[in-house]
Amino acid sequence: MLPNSMPLAVSLPAASRPSLRQLLNRWNNAAASGGRKSSSSGSGGFGDPSRRVTDILLVANVALFGLQLLTKQALTLWGLKVNQLIVAGQWWRLLTSAFLHADLFHLGFNCNALNNLGPLMEQRMGRPRYIATYLVAAVAGSLASFFGSPSPSLGASGAIFGIGGAMAMYFYRNKDIYGKRSDFILQQLWQNLLLNVAYGFMNSRIDNWGHMGGLVGGALAAYLLGPNYVVGRLPGQWGSYLIDQPPLPILRSPPRPIKGNLLR
Repeated sequence: MLPNSMPLAVSLPAASRPSLRQLLNRWNNAAASGGRKSSSSGSGGFGDPSRRVTDILLVANVALFGLQLLTKQALTLWGLKVNQLIVAGQWWRLLTSAFLHADLFHLGFNCNALNNLGPLMEQRMGRPRYIATYLVAAVAGSLASFFGSPSPSLGASGAIFGIGGAMAMYFYRNKDIYGKRSDFILQQLWQNLLLNVAYGFMNSRIDNWGHMGGLVGGALAAYLLGPNYVVGRLPGQWGSYLIDQPPLPILRSPPRPIKGNLLR
């Protein structure tokens, strides 16, 4: 995920520090649209319309944790990933486990990581692609954990790792647009991924399979769904456009006009 914001599965999340998030907020305002500030390019706090899906996910995680407590963990037992019960036909656990948490500490760190990472990618991908990527990563993380770990597990971290994987895919494939900013963000992502994987191997309560499955699932979803921008022209239109051409164009964004070196 984003440097210093890696979430964790099962019951022990890793530390999360928002320093790069602050950097990305500054870059998000000034550089992502070719250096022009825009009211739609920056992300406000909780409740800002530009991050609505992220806020819904945060509220859902908190509300479900409250229900876990109110039901005296009956909801937890119904929804967490248990391999034997999944084999027996309870497939919903591959998704529901990504919306449950072991304790308040676990919930807090994963929500912090989602709050740090989510708004940027929600704006870059658009809401439909963002929620699709989140859900694909959640299931991919559970599947990887199912095949790789016999232990029960729960937590949103696989999905949040997937958002980090989507971020890596986005900046890698659009390096021609973002230039050195892509190189910097990718370098930070890889460094912090390695640190968090190393930390995970030192703590037996962390589900590394869930993390890596979510990471790969999110990256694959972003590869297939985009955005994948190319510069081109539209029939009957003057000037150049950024045209979104992902392998699966079902959720692609409309062309964006370019004026000089600035996106309009």
